[in-house]
Formats: sequence, C-alpha cells, structure tokens
Amino acid sequence: MPSSCQHILFSGRTLLEYVLDTVCAKRKHIRSVYLHVQTSNETALAFYKKFGFKIEKTIENYYKRISPTDCYLLEKQLPQE
Repeated sequence: MPSSCQHILFSGRTLLEYVLDTVCAKRKHIRSVYLHVQTSNETALAFYKKFGFKIEKTIENYYKRISPTDCYLLEKQLPQE
C-alpha cells in the first residue's frame, strides 16, 4: 500500500477513534453514530465494519455528481451505561 494511502487510513482511524472514544463517551445521550458510504467503496465499507458499523439500509440516488449514485447508511450503536 502506498504511504499516502496508509497516511489517509491512519488519519481516518485516528479521527474515528477520537469521535467514538472521546466525543461520544462524554455525551452519554448519543446512542448511535451514522454515516454514508458509496455502495462501490468496498475499502471504506470494510474500514467502518472493523469499528462495528453495520449497514442499515441503501439510499438510492443519494449522490448527484458521482457514480454509482447509491449509498449505504451505516450505523454503530454505542454502549449505554
């Protein structure tokens, strides 16, 4: 994997870990985190699944200027104390 791709994945992982572990942990009312991933983006889908995100549904024609236009809505349910 080229170093620029490794840097992007590291940065993405660091940011996601920060949001999940720090921001969400301090805000106990947050029960789930949602995001959109283009249906053809297998790399992103695999990345988010490692963090416990699951596909909730497919949204057709979500994107207007890229193809394919469909996306997955992903959800990660957060533990409630």
